[in-house]
Amino acid sequence: MDRTDLDTALGFVIGRIEGEAPRSGEPLSDEQRFLPNHLPKESALPQPYVGDPEFPPVLVPRDTAYERLCTLAKTARQNDLVVNPSLAADWEFAAAVSKLYRHPMSWLLQWAGVKVRRPWWDRLLLIATALLFIFCIATLALLSGNAPWTPLQWINIGAGYIGVLVLLYFVSKQLEEWQLKKTIERCRRAS
Repeated sequence: MDRTDLDTALGFVIGRIEGEAPRSGEPLSDEQRFLPNHLPKESALPQPYVGDPEFPPVLVPRDTAYERLCTLAKTARQNDLVVNPSLAADWEFAAAVSKLYRHPMSWLLQWAGVKVRRPWWDRLLLIATALLFIFCIATLALLSGNAPWTPLQWINIGAGYIGVLVLLYFVSKQLEEWQLKKTIERCRRAS
């Protein structure tokens, strides 16, 4: 994978956020200027366990710097779409690239309302996959007949079931990656 796309996307979003800050009436603080280049790789929020009364949920203070970046990105995108609608492709490019590389900027863009368009056939593929999975399970149920299954038959059916689930998971990940690459190419041609 070529990291220049990621650098271009990050540069675009960070530049637009920094350009929007003075227009909002409040320039970026040092923390807010540092944050887009060093976004956390995972959430700092603790995972609460609500079933145990001895360990109540931990209240975490709001991250106002991150919230401001999300607001600035959202405002910058909205202004770009009004002033220059051709920049919509640049925003979608940034969202697709950051999602493809699993960069934390994709979270910020998602919170800012930037979405990657899906192809029209994506929902049909999801429905077809679900129907195929249901058909496979129904076939297994019909093949079972009235005779009780042996432990070996249960193990084979369970392994087949798990195998189909794992296969569907990896196929869906490959399909998502392919769709993101197509979106990136489409956005390159548009801009």
